[in-house]
Amino acid sequence: MNPTTKRKTAAFLSRNVIVLSIVSFFTDIATEMLYPIMPLYLSDIGYGVILIGLIEGLSQLAAGVIKLISGVYSDQLKKRKGLVNAGYHISALAKPLMGLFPTYWAIFGFRLIDRFGKGVRNAPRDAMLADASTPVTRGRVFGFHRAADTLGATLGPLITLAILYFYSENIPLIIGLTIIPGIGAIVAGWFLKEAKDKTELPTAEKGGLKGLYRRLKTHYAGASPSYKRILYLITIITLLKSTDIYLLLRARELGLSDLLIISAYVAYNLTGTVIIYYLGSLSDRIGFAKTFAIGALSLGATYMLLSQNELPLILVFAAFVIYAVFQSVFEGLTSAWMSLHIKQEERASGLGVMMTFQAVATLVGTLIIGFAWAGFGAKIVFAITGLLAVGVAAYLFFYQQRDYNSTTDFGRKPYVVDVKALTIENENFRTAIWTGAQLQVTTMSIPVGGEVGLEVHKNIDQFLRIEEGEALVLMGPREDELTFQQPAATDYAIMVPSGMFHNVVNTGSKPLKIYSIYAPAEHPYGTVHKTADDADRAELTELLEDDD
Repeated sequence: MNPTTKRKTAAFLSRNVIVLSIVSFFTDIATEMLYPIMPLYLSDIGYGVILIGLIEGLSQLAAGVIKLISGVYSDQLKKRKGLVNAGYHISALAKPLMGLFPTYWAIFGFRLIDRFGKGVRNAPRDAMLADASTPVTRGRVFGFHRAADTLGATLGPLITLAILYFYSENIPLIIGLTIIPGIGAIVAGWFLKEAKDKTELPTAEKGGLKGLYRRLKTHYAGASPSYKRILYLITIITLLKSTDIYLLLRARELGLSDLLIISAYVAYNLTGTVIIYYLGSLSDRIGFAKTFAIGALSLGATYMLLSQNELPLILVFAAFVIYAVFQSVFEGLTSAWMSLHIKQEERASGLGVMMTFQAVATLVGTLIIGFAWAGFGAKIVFAITGLLAVGVAAYLFFYQQRDYNSTTDFGRKPYVVDVKALTIENENFRTAIWTGAQLQVTTMSIPVGGEVGLEVHKNIDQFLRIEEGEALVLMGPREDELTFQQPAATDYAIMVPSGMFHNVVNTGSKPLKIYSIYAPAEHPYGTVHKTADDADRAELTELLEDDD
């Protein structure tokens, strides 16, 4: 290894994460320009709550089936970028076409096409986000992406409010203007990068839908018990949530004007923009189960509030703000949680299965709530659903689920080990043995004549201890100014301040055995580099991805 080779400090925001966030930002501007007005518009022209819910449920079901197919073929074809961009293109073009054909069935048809586009893109997109993250940064990556998405969802209804105010509720104009952010999403998608170094995947099966069904059946049968448990939990929550449209219709039933309803929807999206990244970061610290418990509790509180027949305006707005906590967790972090329990080569397929379960649950939930609303009234429906959501929250608070399953990295759980023996026994250049939110421990074996490699950690302090061998320690403020040089041997400890270039060279006659502590973590959870060349390749890949 060249001693002047610098290693980089890992960052969680890669090129694809940023580009996907920008694409979602523009897409959600267009989507949310329309979403809050469509159920109100359909209600005005005579469609009841059952039919509105049925239309939304069927649209989501169609999207869910497409998500499943798209996810499977994303894995089979080893491609994600093409499907992601195709999905965004379809949605960007479908929305403005509603304005050219302003009949109910045309609107419904183009809504289906829009959801078809969503189905094509979602599973491969979430797989790309998961591929660009590690288990200990996944919540932050998905949280950042969701924050950009929700910022667009905040601007969309604000634009709608302005048009309604200045142009006398010109809905066709609102629909037509969605082409502008749609083009922004299309252009941004061109800058996505398909990973060059892909995991070997099975050859795509033949046999059309039968082959697809066989692959899905095999995938589900081989899925881990933890994947299935989380899948069932997510499905139950989706069943309770059903569709946001019912919240908008309930707000109108409580006496809010259309402008106030859209204003409440803006407050909901703005809240989500502010809190989603924090919730993603929180899930990295306390785990996804407890974060989802907070979300389910928020869902319960929202429904219990809206179950009241007389509610002051401020409390209706409060219900939408509380609901934003639930949606931020549920929409922003569901794929992040699930992806921890799917093999990389099956990630899009696994997410597609989850999204199909969600789509079916959405259809069933909208029908149940729609018929119950028509038969018993909104008060009873919202009260019962709220109580069930609180019950799910209580279960999740006590739910024990390990989201990290490396056989060498025991991070995020109590761990006691003879670190000297483990370090001496380690034969790999680097093995992460415990990766937490704020600290990481690795063991290293440096061959005779080898070295750790010149590196610098901008925001990380490092401690190293030599358990066996002899070394020369070099440090300095610049890579060409390593003015600190000191020999070290067995039982010596080395402290490296953040921002300091450093290297450790094996000067002995046998492998140098070291364990290292980073605060906070430097390497991905579960890292194993068998040789220094493996470490260089892994870190060079990250550098190239960030530079492109």
